[in-house]
Amino acid sequence: MKTLQKLIFTFIFLAFFTPIFSFGAKENVVSEEKTIIPTRIVSLGASATEILFAVGAGDQVVARTDFCNFPPETSEIPSIGGFDGKTFSLESIISYKPDFVVLFKVMHDHLIEPLEKYGISYYVSDANTIEDVLKEITEIGKITGHEENALALVKEIQLSIENLSLISNKTVYWEVWNAPYMTIGATSFINELITKAGGKNIFADLEQSYPSVNEESIIARNPEVIFIPSDSPVTVEDVKNRNGWQDISAVKTGSIYKINADITSRAGPRIKDAILLINEFLAK
Repeated sequence: MKTLQKLIFTFIFLAFFTPIFSFGAKENVVSEEKTIIPTRIVSLGASATEILFAVGAGDQVVARTDFCNFPPETSEIPSIGGFDGKTFSLESIISYKPDFVVLFKVMHDHLIEPLEKYGISYYVSDANTIEDVLKEITEIGKITGHEENALALVKEIQLSIENLSLISNKTVYWEVWNAPYMTIGATSFINELITKAGGKNIFADLEQSYPSVNEESIIARNPEVIFIPSDSPVTVEDVKNRNGWQDISAVKTGSIYKINADITSRAGPRIKDAILLINEFLAK
């Protein structure tokens, strides 16, 4: 059970990250004290690692987490452990002699003070929207000396999303967890992906990013499509066999899908891929 709880906790924090960013600041401010381009970067999250490689800073990354598995070249970079700050130590980060560390809000807040004490620059990520992700790509590109690449990438992503013409209008239940039932609300990054893909999140009226909901409300809202992240232990058959779920439209039509969590839960450069993947299932 502890392993499963850790899985869901990790999922929630893996995916959603914008800049609180800084060379020693704790707000959305860039310190003017240091302008040296970092050459030894430690990335503490998968989305950050994807951004670093996408803007051309991959060869500046000296350490990552176990979850940083894309692009394939990341396998050649040493890992300090899991995403959760409890699975690795400050000493393990320092051992790679970093001059820049990418952190994630809440999960890694405890590292800010010691990093400042060591004089190591950092960037705190906390993206919850597509706009946040694009801003983060721009800022990380600038910090790492790849501003032109970053701006070009952002423009490419913006145009690719604007040119999408996706129509579905199917209602969606996205199951983050099932004990208790947890889904996505209006402020979740995934909620925006569903909307861009042409779907309608049945719990978009809830303001929380990851609200807990009761089983009765899921059944009553009768989703036409049910998504389960690929890293969830829940299977399609498990959902079909739940008491009272047989009358749900998605169950009747077999529209229950395990979807790639690496692509859809990371607020990084593969936004278009995530939207197209969701739409692919909605179009069935």
